[in-house]
Amino acid sequence: MTKKKWELEDFIEQNQRRVYYQMARLQIDEWEGDYFQEGLVAMWRAYENYNPDKGPLTTYMNFQIRNRLVDVLRQSIVERKYFEQLGIQFKSETQSGNYMDGNILPFEREGKSNPLAIMAQTNESDFLKLTEVLTEKQKIWFNHAIVEGLSNQEIAEKEEVSLEAVKSWAKSAKRKLRNMDWERQ
Repeated sequence: MTKKKWELEDFIEQNQRRVYYQMARLQIDEWEGDYFQEGLVAMWRAYENYNPDKGPLTTYMNFQIRNRLVDVLRQSIVERKYFEQLGIQFKSETQSGNYMDGNILPFEREGKSNPLAIMAQTNESDFLKLTEVLTEKQKIWFNHAIVEGLSNQEIAEKEEVSLEAVKSWAKSAKRKLRNMDWERQ
């Protein structure tokens, strides 16, 4: 059995339905994109590497196309999971409550009062009045988070308490400070 020589364009025109068929079997909806191109390349490589003594060319091409599409599909799933993880990590890093984006704290962007601005506008006696409404735990959070700039996780490790406890201190302290700021106006 001899191998027939094809021109690339003729070969693709006559056999591209094989790629579409394999894409449909794998439930890939992207008909003219990267998957299709990968299938065409796999089909051409199968044609070039074909050994007539091993069996029919069509079976070999279908096998190679399907395997290449599965590989590309798996690779895209891994990449998508990687980028999702990066997004989750970025979100957790930037929304921890202490992240400064252009010197604007997250609660400033939301239109809420800023404890740093309150601190800058007050003298020492006002600062004592500001913190006297806070409990001891809230003062600990205030000192570590606002003054020292530590994250809630770092405060939890430093104080040897759970992260949820530190978040609770922060939430109630912020609420009290906001209420104080509104009472001043």
